[in-house]
Amino acid sequence: MPVVSKLNNLVELAKEKSSDRRRALLREVTDLFFDETPESGGDVSNKFEEVLTALAEQTAQEAREELSERFAEADNAPRGLIRRLAHDAIEVAAPILAKSNVLDESELLSIAETGQQPHLQAISKREQVSERLSDTIVRRGDDNTVATLIQNEGAQLSRQTFETVTERAETSKTLQGPLVERTDTPNDLLADLMLTVENRLRDRIVERFNHVDPDVIQHAMNASRERLAKRLEDDKELAEARKFIQSKQVRKQLDGALLARLLRERQNTRLYVGFAEMTGVDLVAARRAIEQECVDPLALICKAAGLDKALFVTLAVLRKSANAEALADAKELGLLYDRISLEDAERAMRFWRLRRDVAA
Repeated sequence: MPVVSKLNNLVELAKEKSSDRRRALLREVTDLFFDETPESGGDVSNKFEEVLTALAEQTAQEAREELSERFAEADNAPRGLIRRLAHDAIEVAAPILAKSNVLDESELLSIAETGQQPHLQAISKREQVSERLSDTIVRRGDDNTVATLIQNEGAQLSRQTFETVTERAETSKTLQGPLVERTDTPNDLLADLMLTVENRLRDRIVERFNHVDPDVIQHAMNASRERLAKRLEDDKELAEARKFIQSKQVRKQLDGALLARLLRERQNTRLYVGFAEMTGVDLVAARRAIEQECVDPLALICKAAGLDKALFVTLAVLRKSANAEALADAKELGLLYDRISLEDAERAMRFWRLRRDVAA
């Protein structure tokens, strides 16, 4: 019997009102499609699309979920049916969004612009995600969604998207691990992350840098100059702060006591400039070390710069992020400082100082 005749017979049976029967018919039509796969775009294919779409609209969500799973990886699946399933409830849409090659980029971009986080996460899992699609997901996605995207090595990320995610990672542990482990994260952004991640991830970055040619790292630092300069331009107090710190240097008054006073008085820009000058890191690194909640980067920089433990502890407990418990933790902060080896600290500082020199 010709395929179209079989389809017509099944359509007649579909007039029954039983939801169970309609679900059984949906399976039969689906089986027929895969048993006698029609030529894409032909009359038979169009007839399948018509029947499958009609039956899908009349069946419960559970049946549509089953239909979605079966057609998700079928490259010759009826386009209209796939579009219908892609806009269904997320339980139905997820396999289509994550796997179907029938959806083109424009359709995926449209869904990414309007969909909820589960829809964005499903798209983030596709075998290939274009730069445009990645840009949209990063712009609209929460940290869990973006982490899903970053963990997908098949996702293409533009330089700008990498920078956006890296800046978000300054305050998001959810993003830090995926960025560090991703094989194509730019080297200069990995160097930025050394000041924000926990020790385990920092060691992973240092390990990766040990296998990178110094000339390659130098090239990466050159690429970061404009980015660093732009971030610093936004601070109107910067010129005045630099002038203030220079005057203290001339008078030989740039010391730990000055940093502590600036921190107590919340003269933040002067503090960042002074701390950067005393330790040899760039301003962005100095700001991050002082502002962020994790105290490890501050300890790392102080250790490599030869600042004494007492100054580190003072800065740690006076920081903006420190709370009342920090004072009681002074002893533990001192132990943390002692646990960091000078060798590890200096190895990390090598990259931050390189970036500072390039930016200068």
